[in-house]
Formats: sequence, C-alpha cells, structure tokens
Amino acid sequence: MNETIFLEELKELVALESFSRDAVGTGKVAAWIKKRLDAAAWRTKLISVGKEVGPILRAEWGKGKTYDVLLLGHMDTVFPAGTAVERPFSTEGDDFKGPGASDMKCGDLFMVHLAEDLAREKSSGHVLLLFTPDEEISSVYSRPVIEGEARKAKAVLIMESARPNGDLVKERKGISKYRLIFEGIAAHAGVNPDQGASAVHECMRWGQQIVGLANPQKGTTVNIGTIMGGTAANVVADHCECVIDARVKDEAEGHRIDEALRAWAKTPFDDRVKVMVEGGMKRPPMNPSEKTEALCRKAEEAAKKVGLSFGWTKSGGGSDGNLTAALGISTIDGLGPIGGKAHSVDEYGKISSIMPRYAFVKALIDSLL
Repeated sequence: MNETIFLEELKELVALESFSRDAVGTGKVAAWIKKRLDAAAWRTKLISVGKEVGPILRAEWGKGKTYDVLLLGHMDTVFPAGTAVERPFSTEGDDFKGPGASDMKCGDLFMVHLAEDLAREKSSGHVLLLFTPDEEISSVYSRPVIEGEARKAKAVLIMESARPNGDLVKERKGISKYRLIFEGIAAHAGVNPDQGASAVHECMRWGQQIVGLANPQKGTTVNIGTIMGGTAANVVADHCECVIDARVKDEAEGHRIDEALRAWAKTPFDDRVKVMVEGGMKRPPMNPSEKTEALCRKAEEAAKKVGLSFGWTKSGGGSDGNLTAALGISTIDGLGPIGGKAHSVDEYGKISSIMPRYAFVKALIDSLL
C-alpha cells in the first residue's frame, strides 16, 4: 500500500454515499469492498439484516473453530444523500476531508489492504472481517451477528480512527436512549382549562427529575435532547414527547435510570396524563478487562517495532467495541488513521498518519496470528 493509492481509493469510497438508513448506498459500499476481497481469495458473504439498512459484509480467511482476531468496521455514515456532492472528498495540507472519510471509511480501507496483504503472504492465521451498515444507529440490526461472531474471537480490533492526539481507545461509556410519550386531555386554555390535562406541563415537571438522574461521581450523564408538543398557546396540550440520552460507565447505573423512568410513568404528577416509556440501553459500557489490558500491552509492543507510540483514552461515545467487550472478549478501538471532528462539516483525517498507523496495525495483527 502507498499513501497516494490509499487517498485515491478513499475518494471513491467517500463518493459512495452511505447514510445509515440508505440501504442502497451502504449496499454499494459493501459491493465495492467485496469485489476487492473476492479478488484476494477471501471467503465473502453478504448477510441481510432487514430492509431498513444494507447488508453486513462478512469476509473470512483461514479455518478453525475460533478466530485469532476479528476486525470490525462500519460502512454507514451520519450524512444523508447529497452531502458528498456538496462536500466531496478533498485534501488540504495534511488533512483529508469528506463526509465519513474519517468516521470511518479510512478504517474500512485499512481492513481491505490488510486483507490483501494477508492473502499475498498466504497467512496461516484465522481472521474474520465484519463490515456493518448501521453502527451510527447503535447497530440495532447488526448486533446479533456481531455478538455471535465475537464469541468465537480471541481478540477484537475496532478500526475506528485514532483520537486527534493519536491515542487509542480501551474504554467507552454505555449508551441508553429513551422516548417518553405524554398523552393528556385537550381543552381551551381560557374557557375550560380545568377540564384539560396538559401533556406539556407534565413533561416539564418531569424535566428536573430526569436531569437529576445524572451522577457525575460515577460518570453518569443524562441529557434531554428534544421536546415536542402542543399545538397553540390557547390549547391545553394533549400530546408531548421528549427524547433522552444517558451515558454510563457502570451498567448498574443504566439499570437505575431505566427503573426510575418506568416507576415514574406509573405515578405521573397529573394522574390524568398517561406516560409511556420507550427505549433502553443501546450499548453496554466498554470497560477494560485483564485480557483487554494484556492486548493493550501487545499493541504497545507492536507499535515499538515500527517506531510508534501512543496513549490510551476513554470516550463518552459508543462503538461496536462496546458490544464485544461486554461479552468478555479482549477489545481495543481506534486502530485506523488519526482523525477528528466526526459527524461535522469539519471532519478530517491526518494524511501523515496513514502509513505509520497501517504499519502498526499490520504488526499487531501479525503478532496475534
């Protein structure tokens, strides 16, 4: 692999738009990658996980009951169709840019080149690659496949971009998402307000309770992201909804929040308002086990061999590493090129990091095989 070819290929991948809910778009990315892996004699398979999203691309090298290593990448982005036309792939100084370039098509492309190198070397190891279509929507469709394959892996490498300072990730918070629905009774705000039961008022009274579920000492955060309800100032609102995001380091904290919301729904402030709670924990916390710590040391040793060094960081954002780590599988994250400002118009990756980071991850995989 060389830097110029990598950037040309990344430009092609970024142009293949793949918003999570765009099954056709993610399917095109899967087809592009599959063609490359088929040519390298990997055993590939497209796995349908429903009509809402594109397929998972599964690629296997070698044989055995367990995988020496499982590499995970996601093909979807948060950007709707048309974004790559408005903001196409580009380079500026040491940065490469474009929707999804850093999060995480550069990591997907690392996986492609690693696969080709292993094939060229006729590796005797047993390796599985999974390219998923729905990581940006919490892997709701891919999760059973990811977990099923991860249970057979000795180690899992998540190919998301490294942090802006070059650090890798070994710890992430768990994520819970909720939609609260308040159903009240409509009435005229001036003529007969007493005959109404305001869904908006109920939601507002819940607000302080919800925010109070946060626990900074335990790393638990709670955010009310959106509130929607009511029709006019002179109408007692009969409907309101709010969406909540909670992040937890300890899974028990997630259960505490869930139990509180469901208990409160049974005893609203105004008993004429019905409250429904939808959602729950989407990703468990990713906390490093002893086996993960051992994998971290192995990664550091591989980095030294190629003259690279980095630190380890914690992240409040989730990845598919949350799912595999929760199963007790040694998992580390951030093995792609250095990047930052994901999900924004300023998303970037560092060109100068491509070759050193690739050499590092190849050395790590060689050590695992």
